[in-house]
Amino acid sequence: MIFANMKCNFLVIFCFLGLFLTSCNRETTTITTSSDTEVTSFYFVKNDSFPSIGNTTFSISHYAAQDTGLITNLDSMTYLTPVNSLVPRILFKSTPSSATIITKDTTILLSGADTIDFTQPVLLRVISSDLSATKYYRIVVNVHQVDPDLFAWQQLCPAVINHSSASTKGVVLDDMFMLFANDGFKTTVYQSLDGMFWDEGSIPVGLPANCQVREILAADDMLYYCQEGVVYTSIDGVNWLAEDLSAETYVPRVMLMHFNDSVWMVSEHSTNHTFHLSVEDGLSWRTNPEALPANWPLSEFCVVEFTSSSERPRAMILGGYDTQGNGLNSRWNIEYTLANGYRYANFAIEKPLCSAILGASVVYYGKRFYLFGGTDNEAQYLSETALYSDDEGLNWSKIDTVRNRLMDVYSPRTETSAIVENSCIYLIGGQSRTETYSDVLCGKLNSIDW
Repeated sequence: MIFANMKCNFLVIFCFLGLFLTSCNRETTTITTSSDTEVTSFYFVKNDSFPSIGNTTFSISHYAAQDTGLITNLDSMTYLTPVNSLVPRILFKSTPSSATIITKDTTILLSGADTIDFTQPVLLRVISSDLSATKYYRIVVNVHQVDPDLFAWQQLCPAVINHSSASTKGVVLDDMFMLFANDGFKTTVYQSLDGMFWDEGSIPVGLPANCQVREILAADDMLYYCQEGVVYTSIDGVNWLAEDLSAETYVPRVMLMHFNDSVWMVSEHSTNHTFHLSVEDGLSWRTNPEALPANWPLSEFCVVEFTSSSERPRAMILGGYDTQGNGLNSRWNIEYTLANGYRYANFAIEKPLCSAILGASVVYYGKRFYLFGGTDNEAQYLSETALYSDDEGLNWSKIDTVRNRLMDVYSPRTETSAIVENSCIYLIGGQSRTETYSDVLCGKLNSIDW
C-alpha cells in the first residue's frame, strides 16, 4: 500500500513539473497592424553613367481623396536620361502588407530589386498591414524632352532702316529697343517694344550731327555718350543733355561700361595726356589717378559685365584701337574685391585669341561668353558665326553649329549690336565688306529658364 501511494505521488509531481516547464518555454508574439498607407520617401538607385537618376528629388502629394496621391520630380532629369529600367526605393510610414507597381502591360509585387519602366506614368498600389485600406499613387518621372544646349533662332525684323546707313548701335532702355543710326550727316533713333515692329524714327535733340553712335552706352535707365570733352545723357534716347568737361583736368574721351553699379569712361589728363578711368558716383565724375596702359583701347572695343563664378563683379574689355590707331588683341579682365579694390589683367598675354579683335560684340549668357562679329588685323572675320568661352574669357572656341545655328540670313559682319534681354540674345545690324545691315535676330537657349 505504501509503495502504491508513493507511485501515485511521483506521478502527480511529474505532471506538475511537465506543465510548469511547458509554460516556461512558451513564447508569446504580438503582431501590430496599421491602416496607414502613406509613402514617405521615393528615389532611384544611383547610376554612375547618368548621375541625374540617383540625384533626382521627388515630391509626394496627397489628393483630397484619401486613397490617391502623386509622386513626381519637379526638376526634370537631364535630356536623354534613360528611365525605362530603373530600380525604385520606397519608404513607408508603416510597413504595408503589399506594394505593387501597375503598368499598362504588367503588375509587379515589389521586392526591393525590381526594375521598372517609367517611360509612361505608372501606379503604385499600397495595401495597409491590417488589410483595411488601399491607396494608389500615380508616379510621373519627368525628363527634359528638348536638348538644353540647343539654340532656337528667328529673324524678328529683316530691316529696321529702309536705306543704307554708315553706322548703327542697338541698345535697350527701360524695356524699349532702340537703334541709333548715323549716315554722316545726322543721327536717327528708331524704337520698338518687341524688336519686331519699329517706328519710323526721329531725330535726337542735343546730340552732335557727327555722333559716333557705336559709342553710345546704355546703363540701367540712362544713355551716355561723350565727344570732344562733352558728356551727353538721355533718359529717352530722343532728348539729350550736355555737360561740358573739356576744361577739366581729366577730359572725357569715350564711354566704357556700366560696371559694379557705376558708369565708367576713359578720360585723358589735360597736360601729360595719360589715360585714366573716370567713374560716376551719382554726383560727379571721380578719376582713378593710376594711369591706364599705353595700349588701352579707345574705339571699336567691346565690353561684357558679369558676376563671376566666385560671385565677384567682373568685366572684360576686348580688342579695339588704341590712340595711335593700332588694332589690339587685348582682353582686359577687371575684377573687384572689397579687400583689394580693382585689379586688372590682360588675358591675351598668356592666351592670345588672334592678332586683333575689332568691331566685335560680346555678351554673357547661360554662363558663357558669346562673341559675335569682328575682324582681326588682316580684316579677316574672327568667325563665320560666333565664338564662345566656358571659362570667363580665358579660352575660346567656335560654337557648335549643329546646336547653335545662326540661320542662313546671318552673314559674317562687324559692328553688330549684341544684347541680352528677356532671356534671349538679340543681334541688331552690323556691316559686312559690301553691305550695311539693320536686321534683328533673336536666339534663345532651351535651358536658359530651367
